[in-house]
Amino acid sequence: MQNFRLTIAALCALLWTSVAMADPHSLKASRFNDILYVSVRDIAAYYELGANQAGGPDRASYRGASAQLIAEHDCRDVTLNGVTHWLSAPVLEIRGQLWIASLDVLKVIDPVFRQGRQPGKTPVHTIVLDPGHGGGDRGTRGEVGREKELTLDLARRVQKLLVAAGLKVISTRTADDTVSLDDRVAITERRHADLFVSLHFNSGGSAHGIETYCVPPAGAVSTANPFRRFFGGGDDKCKGNRFDEKNVWLAHCVQRQLLNTTGANDRGIRRARYVVIRDAACPAILVESGFLSNPIEEQRLLSAEYRDRLAKGIADGILDYRKTVE
Repeated sequence: MQNFRLTIAALCALLWTSVAMADPHSLKASRFNDILYVSVRDIAAYYELGANQAGGPDRASYRGASAQLIAEHDCRDVTLNGVTHWLSAPVLEIRGQLWIASLDVLKVIDPVFRQGRQPGKTPVHTIVLDPGHGGGDRGTRGEVGREKELTLDLARRVQKLLVAAGLKVISTRTADDTVSLDDRVAITERRHADLFVSLHFNSGGSAHGIETYCVPPAGAVSTANPFRRFFGGGDDKCKGNRFDEKNVWLAHCVQRQLLNTTGANDRGIRRARYVVIRDAACPAILVESGFLSNPIEEQRLLSAEYRDRLAKGIADGILDYRKTVE
C-alpha cells in the first residue's frame, strides 16, 4: 500500500475529471490493490457533511445542510441526496474506515454534490426523446404490455409536458417504425440536441422498480460486470465520456423525480455502454421505467394514470437539470 497527498486538481488530471471546486481542500488518496481510494471521512469533511451518524466501521451516514451520503462496506452502491448510485468499485473497509475509489468520488459524488455545475452556462433548448424499440423490434413484453408500444406512448406524454415548458422536442420515432441504434444517434447529432433521453421498460423476473443509465467513466466496467473486474478489460473511453459529469447529474435529476412522482422502488443510477448513450453527441441517459416481467408492476405500467406520473417525473427531472446548468 502507498499513500499519496493529492489535491482535487491532481486527481482530475489523473482521471479525466471535472473542474475543481472553488475552495479546494487536499484529499489523501491511498492505493489498495492498484486502485486509488479516498476515505469516506475525508469526503464528508471536504463537502462539509458533518459527523458520521451511523455506528460501527461497516456503515457511514452523513447529512450536511444540502447534501447526504450513505455508504456501506462491500456494497457497490451509495445513497447521494436520497438517490441510489452504483459505483465503479465496491466500498472498502480498511483500518477502521470506509473508502471509495477516487474515480467514483470525481465521477459520481462530486457531480451530484455540485449539481453538475461547470464554469459557464449550458443552454438547454432541444431534447431528443428516444422511444425504445419499434417495428420489427418489439422489445420485451409482459402478459399484456409490449415495450415498443408503451415507450412510444410514454414519449408522447413526456413531449407534451416539455413543449408546454418551452422546449423543442424531437422524437427518434413517432410511429411503430424500425429505427436502428446508429440512426437514433445520428438524429441527435444532426438536430444539434442538447439532451438525449432514451425510454425503455425492463425485464427480469420478479424484480421491480426504476433504474436510469449513463455511460461508465473511461476505463471502468459497466454495473453488470462481476465485482472482480472493476477497471480496464478493454472498456475504452467513448464519445459519451465528454459529458460524464452532466450525464450523471441528468440521471440523478430524472431518477429523483421519477421516484417522487411514482413511489417506485429505487434500483439506482447504473452504468452501461448502450450504443445510444455511448455515442451521443450530448449528455445522454437511458431510463428503464419499470419491469413488464413483474405482473404487479405490469398492471401499474398499463395504467394511463401511472404513465402520466412517469412522464411527469421524466419531464420534471429534465427541467430540474435545465435550471441548474443554465
